[in-house]
Amino acid sequence: MDFADKTSKVATKLEITVTGVEVGSVQDFTAAKISIVGLEGRTPMYVSYTVKNLGDAGLSFTAPDSKFVVFDTTGKKGLNVMTAATPLPKCTGAKFQGVAKGTEVKGCTIVSTTGNTPAAVGYTDLADPLKLQASWTK
Repeated sequence: MDFADKTSKVATKLEITVTGVEVGSVQDFTAAKISIVGLEGRTPMYVSYTVKNLGDAGLSFTAPDSKFVVFDTTGKKGLNVMTAATPLPKCTGAKFQGVAKGTEVKGCTIVSTTGNTPAAVGYTDLADPLKLQASWTK
């Protein structure tokens, strides 16, 4: 996939593999003492992934995992859930600092949906977040 971070002025190619999607619960957040504001009526989905940097630019100060989306069975796109201040033990994001060419990291990102069954995971386009560069289904 193509990846560009305008803030840190990094552009590179990534090899991304979705290794799993697990349906979570709001109770996972309350048990970890993480705020559930914005999760009312939504279901967290834990997307596990592997990212390998194929390009020459390092990934420090970037967030390639922010481009993941999850669609529920009705086709509605989920919303990313930020837990950077207090990571969720069931789903910990990768650390991209120092990820140079050829380096691979594993992590998990959280996307909340209105449905409780994930139908597909996508990785959004650079210029148009409504377009997908890739998608994964079971």
